[in-house]
Amino acid sequence: MNVAPDSTSVTPLPPPPFWSRVCSLLFTWNGRRLRLKQIVLIYDKCNAGVSLLDLELHHWPYKVTIELKKDNKDKETRLFKRFDVNFTGMLEKLVGHIEETNSKLKMLDDHINDVSDQLEDVKQGLTARVETAEQLASNADEKATAVNSECKKLGDRLAALEDGCRRNNIRIEGIPEKRESSSSSPVKFAVELLSKIIGDDFKLDIEIATAYRTKIPSAFKPRPFIVRFERLRRKLDVMALLRRKQEIIFENNLIRIFPDFSPSTAAKRRSYIDIKKLLRIADIKYSLLYPVKLKVEVQDQHYIFLSKEEAEKELKKLFPTLF
Repeated sequence: MNVAPDSTSVTPLPPPPFWSRVCSLLFTWNGRRLRLKQIVLIYDKCNAGVSLLDLELHHWPYKVTIELKKDNKDKETRLFKRFDVNFTGMLEKLVGHIEETNSKLKMLDDHINDVSDQLEDVKQGLTARVETAEQLASNADEKATAVNSECKKLGDRLAALEDGCRRNNIRIEGIPEKRESSSSSPVKFAVELLSKIIGDDFKLDIEIATAYRTKIPSAFKPRPFIVRFERLRRKLDVMALLRRKQEIIFENNLIRIFPDFSPSTAAKRRSYIDIKKLLRIADIKYSLLYPVKLKVEVQDQHYIFLSKEEAEKELKKLFPTLF
């Protein structure tokens, strides 16, 4: 049996037309073709042949190999073309998506820039408004401070004017209501009252200009009784005589007599009540000067305090056991 060798071991041979011409030359004798067919000669000896080598059969592995290579090359070419087409399509789609994404990103970036510009404008507007508001508030504070200072000055001036109008007055507290109606007039009652308190008749009826009750009633205590003197000197003399009295009792009623001040000045002077009480208990000499000054005498030295807080602070240093 003639077996075709492996294609890998066969030397590449010429194409089929060549073998037809070769066979026509090999199978001739004296210029004439053999009577036996070529295929009979190729049969093996067991089949009445001569086992002649079939050159064309040996050429088949080469031919198959060439065909397979050609077919593989075509398949590779078609696969590469298909891959190239698919890959190109994918790239085109990817590029399209990238371009679309870039376009959207650009639009988003433009929108963000617009929003940023708007926010910057709003920020600048708000900053300007805040600065304006702060400036207005600062100006308003300055104006309010100036107005408060001016109001305080005007209040102090008004209080000083009112105190000036009341400087000839004394204020008597503790007289029962309507007690002055027992006399012919409030002035006569004031004369009688002061004569009994002082203990001598100074003919005050010619010194007293007027006497009256305050207009604001109180449900807890009688209204103060105001006495106005014609001259300030006479009022000061009466107040000097009254300071010698420890307690003033009139018809079994404890009464108190003060200079008559405006409500604001009187309220400021009342803030020293606790301190004056402590000074009286400690037997320390003091006096309350106009308008709101506390004068304390300590070992022939005089201390003047302009406010309750200042008085407490300094007196704690001078008298640690006082408070």
